[in-house]
Amino acid sequence: MDGRTARSAKNRQAVLDAVLALMEEGNPRPTAQTVAERAGVATRSVFHHFADLESLYLDAAQTQMTRHWVPLLRPVTGDTVQRVHDLVELRAELYERISGTRRAALLREHESTVLAERLGESRAALRAHLRSNLPELEDLEPPAREAAYAAASWESWEVLRRHQGLTVDGARAAVGSVLTALLAGR
Repeated sequence: MDGRTARSAKNRQAVLDAVLALMEEGNPRPTAQTVAERAGVATRSVFHHFADLESLYLDAAQTQMTRHWVPLLRPVTGDTVQRVHDLVELRAELYERISGTRRAALLREHESTVLAERLGESRAALRAHLRSNLPELEDLEPPAREAAYAAASWESWEVLRRHQGLTVDGARAAVGSVLTALLAGR
């Protein structure tokens, strides 16, 4: 790779890192100028690497998926109690890492078909991960099974953390209690 290509790749990654950092810090709609300032590049450099802000946000979501989703949505083992505990731990870590970006994506979900599809895929991936690691869910009546999926969702995590003011430990305990109670009733 020649120097110019390496510098271009470095600047592109700096832009992606900047937009993710800004979102995680609570700025759900960072402007190109704000991203460029954070990345240490010219504003025109943002649009050199990305056709528009939506394509930047989509690539940032993919970067986040590679960094956080892939390593954290791994299989868990053990008895039901252990698997529930481990699943809640993994999700708490994932949700804490992605909340800023997830909030930003939700603001655009209604106006971006591609982003709506990506969010739908991520919701489906979370359901599939829960289903594959807690096959006991299939023994539940459909309303109880759906309640389990809802309790383990990012949206529920957001309510517990942001709106109900629970600590991470408190939110973990709440989600774990719901899953355990639902599975005990099967």
